[in-house]
Amino acid sequence: MQSTSAALFISISLVVFGISYYYFTTRHKERMEILERGLKPDYFKGQSDFRPLLLVIGIISIGISLGIVSGTMLSVLFPLQKLTLMMTCIFLGLGVALITSFYLLKKK
Repeated sequence: MQSTSAALFISISLVVFGISYYYFTTRHKERMEILERGLKPDYFKGQSDFRPLLLVIGIISIGISLGIVSGTMLSVLFPLQKLTLMMTCIFLGLGVALITSFYLLKKK
């Protein structure tokens, strides 16, 4: 059991390291390419706008919670398929939330 835990920890660490290494090297190459084309170094400052991300996360949270509530209500009516109804309603709420956030961000 301990060797499995150690292997899992090592593999997760390697995945995190690999993804972060790829992200930072790609970002560095992109920045060097943009600087070679003659843009100012200040071009990279002030580009973080988290409002669309927060909007998507908020709508997804509302969709999942509405899916849980509707799944609970339906499972009272149909007690034999409780797990199936809960999962279906959660994923349906998630899908509706993603589509809603897509159209809201498209307008913006």
